[in-house]
Amino acid sequence: MIVFDTLSQLESYEGVFPAIRSIIDVMDRSLPYDQGPGSYETPEKSDTSYIIDAFLTSDKGFPATGGGDKNVMEIVLEGDEIVSVDGSVFRLQPGRFLIYRGNADVKRAVSYALPEHTKAVRFIF
Repeated sequence: MIVFDTLSQLESYEGVFPAIRSIIDVMDRSLPYDQGPGSYETPEKSDTSYIIDAFLTSDKGFPATGGGDKNVMEIVLEGDEIVSVDGSVFRLQPGRFLIYRGNADVKRAVSYALPEHTKAVRFIF
């Protein structure tokens, strides 16, 4: 299952993905905006963790790693990127999110036009 929507609709997916409550709590505290690149656990020590990435988009992008059999939610905090998931293409900008399975064929950080510095957070749940 792939979900692509706006952050204002995030709560409506809580019935399908209960871990979204932890993600909402982290985002409401603005933690990913204030933290640098790296791996983090949620403050509540739930089964949800997150990775903050900072990168320069390019015409080639790079394959996504991590997630395995878990779900991954990617949110762009700054910048803009194109993400391909199993052949479907999505343009991620601040205010949007994308959920996919961690074992999907994912290519991230493809530039929309010119290379752009981008900061994104990936929640693993």
